[in-house]
Amino acid sequence: MPWFIAALLIMLAAFLLLTLAAAVRWVWQLLRPPAASTASAAKPGGGEASTVTDGLLLVGVALGWYCVAMGWVCQFTIYPIYVDLAPFGPQVFHAFSHAYLSRLPIIVLPAGAMCLAWVLLLWFPCRDMSRRTVWAIVGLCVAFIAITSVAGSTQGEMGVHGFSESLYLRLMWSNAIRAVIFTAIGLLSLAALRSRWTTHSPKLTGPERERVTH
Repeated sequence: MPWFIAALLIMLAAFLLLTLAAAVRWVWQLLRPPAASTASAAKPGGGEASTVTDGLLLVGVALGWYCVAMGWVCQFTIYPIYVDLAPFGPQVFHAFSHAYLSRLPIIVLPAGAMCLAWVLLLWFPCRDMSRRTVWAIVGLCVAFIAITSVAGSTQGEMGVHGFSESLYLRLMWSNAIRAVIFTAIGLLSLAALRSRWTTHSPKLTGPERERVTH
């Protein structure tokens, strides 16, 4: 197994485990709501304002739009080349497929890092950012993993057996779904970014400020 595939699988496994744990924690909090004293002591605006959470948000937005570009480039530029190479015989197609797979880290590793960035924002929430938006992005990341299993297996079959019209159609529709998922993630990430820097939490009064700082 290539090193970058192993690295991607580790990142995706960590993402899925963190997502599952966050979902279990959310259900637990629903079943056991916090005490009134704890709720009243919570910070207004929700989440923390820090360079870590803001950094995770910026990384998630940047990698999200990187994946948007990669998804549509594959759909309209890279994968259609397979049809152009098919008439030249399997040897040429296999050579191109091998060259493409050798350069795959620049596509797959940013996608894995994007998933990790967004799921970490469930554990380290960013102030003034809707958790529903983060959950929606994490859900779309899970959908991306599911559809990538189809596209990846199809790519592997074409690399072994050569080009076929049925495999090509499966690759194109599965990647089209993936590109749409990436686009939805990109748009939601911009909404989260806008919410973070345009929504202002209510200012603390003197006694509240002292209670938070001390």
